[in-house]
Amino acid sequence: MLRAASVGLGWWSNELAGAIQGKSDKIAITCCFTRSKEKCEAFSEKFSTQITDSYESVLEDPDIDAVILTTPHSLHAEHVTQAAAAGKHVFVEKPFTLTAESGRGAAQACTDHGVVLAVGQNRRFSAAAQRLKQMLDEGEFGTLLHIESHFSAPSALNWPAGHWRASRTESPAGGLAGLGIHMIDLVAWLGGAIQRTTALAKHRALEVDVDDTTSALFVLESGATSYLGSLCAAPYTVFCNVYGTKANAFAQVDANKLAVHPAGGSLSPIELTPVDTLKAELEEFADACDGEAEFRIHPDEAIHNVAVMEAITTSAERGGSPVDVPCYRSTS
Repeated sequence: MLRAASVGLGWWSNELAGAIQGKSDKIAITCCFTRSKEKCEAFSEKFSTQITDSYESVLEDPDIDAVILTTPHSLHAEHVTQAAAAGKHVFVEKPFTLTAESGRGAAQACTDHGVVLAVGQNRRFSAAAQRLKQMLDEGEFGTLLHIESHFSAPSALNWPAGHWRASRTESPAGGLAGLGIHMIDLVAWLGGAIQRTTALAKHRALEVDVDDTTSALFVLESGATSYLGSLCAAPYTVFCNVYGTKANAFAQVDANKLAVHPAGGSLSPIELTPVDTLKAELEEFADACDGEAEFRIHPDEAIHNVAVMEAITTSAERGGSPVDVPCYRSTS
């Protein structure tokens, strides 16, 4: 049983804990820490954990094997590096970091200290995404032409001034860091590393000074193109559609729904077995820490996702000028 500490307690830390606590025989959260005493007490009572008084205390505790980081994005690189130096395995929420440079440094620290680094791109574990990948690998789409992805949620409409997410540093190009990064990861995983982007970001509805409407076009390593829409002030919508010469597929990633339209045929639903993606990713992290498996999101892929996020932000700031993306690991 991997003994983990949950650090940075908010809505998402509760979602992760709720997926495994008392439900997994591979990983359990044994202690927690955040700067808010009230949040610590609430989390501890809800999930039956101990409370520590500092991040340093977590890292010094010999009874803690790993940390689960749901801290603000700008702190990820520092927190990952500190955990690695203390010999703790690391599960960190997306985005891995806010710059590819800091991501490389944090990943290297994990390599140097021999600890597992896992980044929480949970949509990779969804039944719909897994089936899309299988279909691509088996050639069912023929020549891949285009991937269309979208992630919208209304959460930013409730951000008050002073909320840590309500800044252009923590939320570059609007919802990219919290929402669009999931689709960036899926697109690169399915269609090959993203090589170039042209993007626009607009501030339309939010009261805080953060863009809420982001659109990006990609050129992929495979030669296909892709589109990403990411809105943080619109009703919840998540999809990833794949288009090829032999078939098109329409996936509602979170709803475990997939329909395929083969050339010359008709649109048909595909039966899928639902996957609890949060439990699946945390248990795979535990297996990786035990040496039983390799976590499926390689650190270089997580760094590439961040590089794409940076390129989208740069392109949007330049009014949509094309920006090349460094490829840290070929996906071909």
